[in-house]
Amino acid sequence: MAVRMIEHTPETASESIALTALESSGAGWWRVLDNETAWWSPRMFDLFGLPRDSGVPTIGDLYRLYHPDDADMVARAFMTLFRSDEPVTLRYRTVHPSGEVRQHMTWGRRQPVDADGNRWLAGMVMDVTEHVDDARLIEDQRAFRFVADHTSDMVVRHRMGVGLTYVSPASRTVFGYSPTEMLGKDPADLAVPEDVVRIRGLLAERIARGETVSAEGYEYRGIHKDGHQVWLEANPRLVINGAGEMTEIVDVVRDISARKQAEAELHAARIEAEAASRAKSEFLANMSHELRTPLTSILGFSRLIGAGGGLSEGDRGYLDLIRSAGETLLTVVNDILDFSKLEAGALTLDPEPFSIAALGDGATALLRDQADGKGLTLTCEVADDVRLTGDVTRLRQVLLNLLSNAVKFTDAGSVRLALSTEDGVDGSPVLVASVTDTGCGLDPAHIDQMFDRFTQADGSVSRKFGGTGLGLAISRRLMDIMGGEIGASSDGATGSTFWFRVPLSLAADEAAQVSEAPGGGLDRPLRVLLAEDNAANRTLVAALLGAMDVALDMVENGEEAVRAVAATAYDLVLMDMQMPVMDGPAATRAIRALGDQTPIVALTANVLPEQIDQCRAAGMQGHVAKPIDPLALMAALSEHARPAHEKAAAA
Repeated sequence: MAVRMIEHTPETASESIALTALESSGAGWWRVLDNETAWWSPRMFDLFGLPRDSGVPTIGDLYRLYHPDDADMVARAFMTLFRSDEPVTLRYRTVHPSGEVRQHMTWGRRQPVDADGNRWLAGMVMDVTEHVDDARLIEDQRAFRFVADHTSDMVVRHRMGVGLTYVSPASRTVFGYSPTEMLGKDPADLAVPEDVVRIRGLLAERIARGETVSAEGYEYRGIHKDGHQVWLEANPRLVINGAGEMTEIVDVVRDISARKQAEAELHAARIEAEAASRAKSEFLANMSHELRTPLTSILGFSRLIGAGGGLSEGDRGYLDLIRSAGETLLTVVNDILDFSKLEAGALTLDPEPFSIAALGDGATALLRDQADGKGLTLTCEVADDVRLTGDVTRLRQVLLNLLSNAVKFTDAGSVRLALSTEDGVDGSPVLVASVTDTGCGLDPAHIDQMFDRFTQADGSVSRKFGGTGLGLAISRRLMDIMGGEIGASSDGATGSTFWFRVPLSLAADEAAQVSEAPGGGLDRPLRVLLAEDNAANRTLVAALLGAMDVALDMVENGEEAVRAVAATAYDLVLMDMQMPVMDGPAATRAIRALGDQTPIVALTANVLPEQIDQCRAAGMQGHVAKPIDPLALMAALSEHARPAHEKAAAA
């Protein structure tokens, strides 16, 4: 690689003085940019035995001037300079074109970025071939010390058995001692003892490897003159004699106490943030459990009473209000939990085959009563009933959010859901959905912010209609995860349209057939054990399963469940997670420890992803969330129940 000669003008008075001192003492000064562009002081040509008019040598030619045994060492030293702000001091041999071998000492360091955005390497070179007491060497050492005296890092020389023989003025800021006070001291006396033992071990390893220069510095704790500890970083160069013994250390020591303090504060902040995150997760989990447990009874019994008939029109209205209030509260709980999952990146997709028509009909069916109660016309239009594969649960969640908002904010007229498909960029199908209402419309200036978390069109919205302001934010995040997009349009007067587009894939025929399997009744009588400490929930499950040809035994804690399973053959165990005496996971592990493989399904208000993972890890096969959806409960029974006679035969 060519090295381009460039003109260099000293940037400061100090640099000009330093260059003059170096030239007068016989030392040379160099600068390198990007391992390519270089500047040499005139003395550099003399040091390498080159004519001053020959031009700066290329990097390749320069390395050929180093002694073959030292060239690799010099190359490693320069790599260290390129990667670190630490200075490097190095002694090496050069071979002049005349064949003469000379000893050189160089000091270099990476410089701050200049006004043009360049990062230079700069340093000095001295010829130290002559004897130590040679007058020229003394001048060279003076020049070397001039540079050391003008750096904020402390430069020291430590001769084994003698102590510190040179200390730069930076010792006053690093250790609080003047250079004179430090001369003759053993550096080990200025460091924390355990750190001294560690660094001595590291140096012994370097000596064993024959390394005099290392790209890695050492961090240790020094003891300041006033007694407090300071964090230091050293980058020692070792002088090793022919017997492999370390005779001297030339070191550059930097105070890194501020950096260590910042690292400690960052570590403490991270620990505090993690603790806050755990506390938030625990709070959400507890809040979810405590709300879902009573909601299980409120929604479950209101459904049972409503399905039983015999109510007056007034009583049925009251019951509908109870159920509606419970479902609203459950929606709020689910929104908060879903948003927490999305914020933590813990929500995963569960794709399965589905029918577009079934998706639309199911979503509108859930809002039918609410729309009829307001006298609204609710319709679903499907352009073509295509079978697709996607997370139908999350797609239904987005549709329900858009539909429920439309019904909520429309006082008269209609709400229309339209579903269709179009070809994507790669030819795969894109599901297109739109919900159009005849409500009050939206201010076009507020549409974008409506998809932000905790945001509604204005404060009066939450006062009049309620809600958390999370529904549309969750819908947008779900669309982002699925690779889709969501938006809205309105003229501000004649209603609004909310839409989304999401790329999916065509469903395989056999998979689609499986997904269409009817969720009807059980194909045989079952014997089921329910472990549940809440009396109201035991009554509710008994009522739900009583209509499903299920013989039900009930216990109140996990310990009783273990004894019951050991004594009786069950087709399935429904296990609550949080119970006194022994909780659900512990009871499941105890049952599995008996060698019993009876299917166990969690029936619980613990619905966070990590809680569901705990169910699986304990040995459970399935999970049904509270409040209990009767269809989900029946699906779990159909999927997981194992005939009790199979267990008896296996035993």
